[in-house]
Amino acid sequence: MKEERQSLLVECLSEIQQGRQTRATGSISPQTGESAMDPGAQTAEDLDQLAVTATRLAYRHRQKVTFNELLAIPVLFCEMDHVDVNNGPALRPRSAHWDMVQDALQNWAPEGLRTNVLRRLPWIAELEHWVPETTRFLLEHALPGGATFQHELALPAHQPAHSPASSLGFILLVACSERGWPTRWLRREQERARLMAVLKFVLEIEGACVAKVGAVLPASEALTQGICDWLTLEIALSGHDTWDLHLDRYDADRRWIHLARAGEPASQLRVPLRSHLIGSTGLSRIASHMGLLAPRHPEVRQ
Repeated sequence: MKEERQSLLVECLSEIQQGRQTRATGSISPQTGESAMDPGAQTAEDLDQLAVTATRLAYRHRQKVTFNELLAIPVLFCEMDHVDVNNGPALRPRSAHWDMVQDALQNWAPEGLRTNVLRRLPWIAELEHWVPETTRFLLEHALPGGATFQHELALPAHQPAHSPASSLGFILLVACSERGWPTRWLRREQERARLMAVLKFVLEIEGACVAKVGAVLPASEALTQGICDWLTLEIALSGHDTWDLHLDRYDADRRWIHLARAGEPASQLRVPLRSHLIGSTGLSRIASHMGLLAPRHPEVRQ
């Protein structure tokens, strides 16, 4: 099994390489996609392309090419006193309720699309330590012979001095198809409504208060939409009324949104953003959204 898994990884294809080779020769050659995951890319076009290629992985197995894509569902939680941040917002990693989540996703998925759900809900704070290798780990573990998704995604989370009034988690899943990238089948309005209702019910079984369950989206879109919705809710609940966006001096892939109240020079809440996950478009959309919610002050930092 180990040799089979290694051979699969050797035959992994990035989206860019696949497209170039198909146009040039009409066929697909085995290649890896490591260069596409360089977080040092700084132009807007590079960041947007990286946000797509970093969350996709194609591989050849038994003469067939399978396309894997990381998708996510943003979930907003309120009444955070009833939620244990360290163990996930609502469901324990090996809770039997995850089977209901998987069943709901399978009922939502159209024919030819398979889903593997990560049995844990990462918090937005965990993006502080999310690197391109983390995304690759998730994609590779959906390969045949990969480790089960029941294992936890172990990422330390920054604990702010003042806990937020609400929180944002993500249901992560890898969608697999042999008919191209799965994002082409994401717009399923009737099925989506049922899926959201089932997910909200399952997440509230253990006592969490769910404010909103978002749609199934590509990871970059889900992160961007989830962060915008959460910041809207958080500012309304917590009273934060100033903000600023900073580049991490030690990590070019990481940005920070700092939130504070007027008259308080130190930020009470910081939100990590990963460029390789949301791209330049995501960063611009979040900054524009924040500009509509509160004034920006450069002195707001932690």
